Amino acid sequence: MICKIKKHLFLFCKILLGLTIFLGIILVYFIHSAFVVPTSRLGMDRYYPEMPPDEKHHYLTLPIDHNDKSRGQFKGFYILSPNFRIGDEVIFFLTDGQMELVDTEPYFPLFENLLPELSYVLIFVRGQSPTLFPEVYRKDGGINYKEALNLYGSDQQIEDIEAVRADMLKKGMIHSDGKIMLLGASGAGVLAQQYISKYGRNVSKAILEVTGAPDLSTLNKISYSRDLENYDSSVFREYEQVVEKKRANSAELSYLLYNLARISIDGPAKQLQMLQDLNAGKSMDYWKFWFNPQCNLMICKNLLSLPTGVAAKVRWWELVGGELRRYSKAGRKPINLLYEFSLEVLAEFISGGDSGEIESKCFRIERASYEGEILIISGNEDVVFSPEIGRILSKEYKNSKLASIKDGHRMLVSKEYLKQLRKTFFLGGFRSGDFLNAYRNEKQLNKE
Repeated sequence: MICKIKKHLFLFCKILLGLTIFLGIILVYFIHSAFVVPTSRLGMDRYYPEMPPDEKHHYLTLPIDHNDKSRGQFKGFYILSPNFRIGDEVIFFLTDGQMELVDTEPYFPLFENLLPELSYVLIFVRGQSPTLFPEVYRKDGGINYKEALNLYGSDQQIEDIEAVRADMLKKGMIHSDGKIMLLGASGAGVLAQQYISKYGRNVSKAILEVTGAPDLSTLNKISYSRDLENYDSSVFREYEQVVEKKRANSAELSYLLYNLARISIDGPAKQLQMLQDLNAGKSMDYWKFWFNPQCNLMICKNLLSLPTGVAAKVRWWELVGGELRRYSKAGRKPINLLYEFSLEVLAEFISGGDSGEIESKCFRIERASYEGEILIISGNEDVVFSPEIGRILSKEYKNSKLASIKDGHRMLVSKEYLKQLRKTFFLGGFRSGDFLNAYRNEKQLNKE
């Protein structure tokens, strides 16, 4: 009995500590937010003090608006990988507006874990710190959503990427044919498809990893993000009961479940156990995960309410805006975890879309004409994207292979194997023996 009391007391102390940390984080961010509304940008003759230009750190001048050069210029940057070697084929490691991974001091172990010892490039993303545009923010600190969608949108980012490629070609850092390779995962995988659609002549090969295709989803009448019942029918049934019994807020629960699956090796099992406990009147696990900052919708909404969060919401809206409006009008059926909490996170964008102030993005991606090699990596247990869209994508590119992996969105189980698969593909392509050996490994389920 005493041991049981001690156990509960220890758990209570952990929750109390978590709550204290959580409130501290919120307080820090709210205080910080008063100082981050941008009123100026980096001078054209300046550089960021923590990132002086050298052989690995490069600045370039870009238009604020690629569609209207009269609006002026700003300074962007790109950073070469630790093992970058002149003469190698170069990989552009793409990140989109949702992934705040590239600043002036990126955490290279993260990237090296995916592309060990290869020559790759990290490119700034407009709208992410430190490259914020004063034009996007009103004097009262509010957001000009139409301007945000224009200046922080992916069409502008594609032109920035192309400008980096041209700058590297000019400086002799890529082959004289001007061709590069691409790696894009999740939303950045869609960005890679967008870039290839416009500048495919400059791309020799690409990996599209755990990603979707908004235009193909619409064409094939499937959700851009995976519906819950398609992901796991048992989780779906338990989720329905929890919501019906009002055991938890649907938006907060959806966000928690969505991210629990993304950060866990055994996501579906953890989701199912927690939902079963909730339906049995046990909420301890729910609150344990709720206090995890990665699973807490309140923290997400507060972070994205800062000026630095606008670019993430712009890209989020680009990818799911049209479907969100349809999902809402369809009575939020079939249940979709991403769309459930997106209705709250992107409420102001949805309102702007309904009023006609802003529009949903219409993707027009040309794939059939691309001649290069495309490796598509899909996770059977991915909570974000259905394996079905991976199969559809692979049929759209004439020179593609689909690698199907029994793993989730972050490929936590297969990370060592995928290092080998990516590396052999980028170094040798489809015809190399090393790649074929890796592709035929038992971890890869699609046996062509």
